[in-house]
Amino acid sequence: MRRVVWLAVLGAIAVAGVLSGAGDPFAASNLQAKLIQQVAGGGVTVTATLSKEQGEATAIKIAFNTHSVDLNGYQFEKIVALRDESGRTYPLQAVENASGSGHHRQAVLRFGQVTPQARTIELIVKDVAGVKERIFRWSVAE
Repeated sequence: MRRVVWLAVLGAIAVAGVLSGAGDPFAASNLQAKLIQQVAGGGVTVTATLSKEQGEATAIKIAFNTHSVDLNGYQFEKIVALRDESGRTYPLQAVENASGSGHHRQAVLRFGQVTPQARTIELIVKDVAGVKERIFRWSVAE
């Protein structure tokens, strides 16, 4: 009987972990709330979420949302850049899981690994809906 109760408790913990987004580097939490930023302008809201798990690449989830602008013409590869406070830029290595069309688009951007000396990084999104630059800044210092 104890074993059944123990297995039920472990199962409930596992389900709670899955439902809460455990294992998802972009899942919402108190820490993650600091990593999510939004900049609106020109009728388009851009949301950028820095992944809390940075391995060999710096991962940022980006989402474009609007009710009035056709977003299909924007190519993530051509409109984003990543730099640190010293001005060093990091190459975009991949655009993953791109989805959506029309008024809602999103993808995960993978940039080169940020140097350990960097204290802050900035994602720059250029020329979307008449807004020259949208800048998202995060502290990466430990």
